[in-house]
Amino acid sequence: MTEPAPSSLPLIVLSAGSATARSLVAGQLQRRYPADYRIVVAANPANARATLDQAGAEHQQLALLLSDGDEPLFAAARRLFPDSRRGLLIDWGSWSERSTARRVLELMATNHIDSYVVTPRESRDEGFHRTVTELLHEWERAAGALPGGRPDITVAGHDALPRTHEIRRFLSRATVPFESVTLNSAASPNVRLGDGRVLVAPDNTQLATAIGLDTSVPTDELVDLAIVGAGPAGLAAAVYAASEGLNTLVVERDAVGGQAGSSSLIRNYLGFSRGVSGADLSQRAYQQAWTFGARFAHTREVIGMSSERDWFALRVSPEDTVRARSVVLATGVTYRRLSLAGLEPWVGSAVFYGVSAVEAKAQAGRIVHVVGGGNSAGQAALHLARYASSVTIIVRGASLAESMSQYLIDQLTAAGVVIATEAKVVGGGGSNDGLDHLVVRNRQSGADATVRSDALFITIGAAPHTQWLPDEILRDQWGFVLTGNDVLAEGGRRAWPHSRPPAALESSVPGVFAVGDVRRASVKRVANAVGEGSVVVSAVHAFLAERVPAG
Repeated sequence: MTEPAPSSLPLIVLSAGSATARSLVAGQLQRRYPADYRIVVAANPANARATLDQAGAEHQQLALLLSDGDEPLFAAARRLFPDSRRGLLIDWGSWSERSTARRVLELMATNHIDSYVVTPRESRDEGFHRTVTELLHEWERAAGALPGGRPDITVAGHDALPRTHEIRRFLSRATVPFESVTLNSAASPNVRLGDGRVLVAPDNTQLATAIGLDTSVPTDELVDLAIVGAGPAGLAAAVYAASEGLNTLVVERDAVGGQAGSSSLIRNYLGFSRGVSGADLSQRAYQQAWTFGARFAHTREVIGMSSERDWFALRVSPEDTVRARSVVLATGVTYRRLSLAGLEPWVGSAVFYGVSAVEAKAQAGRIVHVVGGGNSAGQAALHLARYASSVTIIVRGASLAESMSQYLIDQLTAAGVVIATEAKVVGGGGSNDGLDHLVVRNRQSGADATVRSDALFITIGAAPHTQWLPDEILRDQWGFVLTGNDVLAEGGRRAWPHSRPPAALESSVPGVFAVGDVRRASVKRVANAVGEGSVVVSAVHAFLAERVPAG
């Protein structure tokens, strides 16, 4: 195999004023990474900046910048190489010094760095390398860098076709490396696999099968627990149920991860100091559940359910039936669709519900708008700001402080994201070349303004997936499932004619539980969904213990 030319390798740039620190870091880098990266050591920020400028002009890739704190250098790296990772070098133990701690927090809050990196010791320092390799892995995922430079899959399609975008999003959320080729023809998109096969206009089940995911459901056995939905709540339930010996099946109609799977960065989830993408977190949870023995039916949709004497029958499209002794509903929610005059032709190609990493990258140099005032809108706008030339958040309220975490507001300000308050999108339009403008109304004055826009990302409201459930499962007027005390409070004894009270996460049908966003009154946070998915398994065990094992 021909070795890649050094000039074609991604860059790792080191800039440190201290000769000692520079020598220690360079030594560790040059021992581990020269086969896959070109390592450039600069004695000062000016030399490092010259390297970045040259790399940008020659269309090279910057994977990682390590510096001891030059803010303009970090800013240049972020501007020239949006996917690059940037680390502030600090001495071991210096985090206890107020000046160092303040510097780290300021640079993190202003998006200049992704993490701090402790200067390694003279001997082998695996702690240093763990940080470096995690940053490199994050860069590879963000940049869509292909291992070995060769794509596993090539997606070819016209950008105006929503299905082209859907295929890219599905593969991205499944963490499958792929290459995109834009076709001028409006013919159906096709997918070329590594073995040479070509799938023409494949549906998600064909894609899942092609990348090695199981799409089958067990129709000839009785499972202990069927989990409907593989978002954070469903994945957590799968991990705990399978690890505790339950025969567990998870049925997911789309990609693993649910709504959270499209989040570019979750900063406030326990254990991930630099944050974690929704796709990465979902894949970790999926692998964890799978190694405990949970089975997954990918891209399969449950379309109906009925109660039998000793089990529940789940109808899975198109014509399969799964029998389960208990059921956990973790179907989550999707963003509510807006009825906007003139924008329907671009839904799926320039108007998106939620923001995936692959769609964010496609906005390089463009003017984009985000509708929504919650954390998901803030995360979306922040990720879009890495690539787009202009990002504006449109929010109905007077400020973001009512619905968004302060750390996100601070980062949005630092990233130059424009906040348009007391406003709403009422229309828009474009041409065959795509969306080109929005109509935004001021809610105070009622005046409309036409603004240029190449893409609109909508992250407001939530609609649960519960229309397929039987009437016996009580829901509120919006479709959210009632659980626990709410079943008795609103349905009374007619809804729950049993001697024991319903468990905290149990629906009006014994043995059917609801967790995460689909449950009424749940806190719409990833951590809360994971918590409910974890604790519901004890209630499942208690319910199964009431029943004589069926065979």
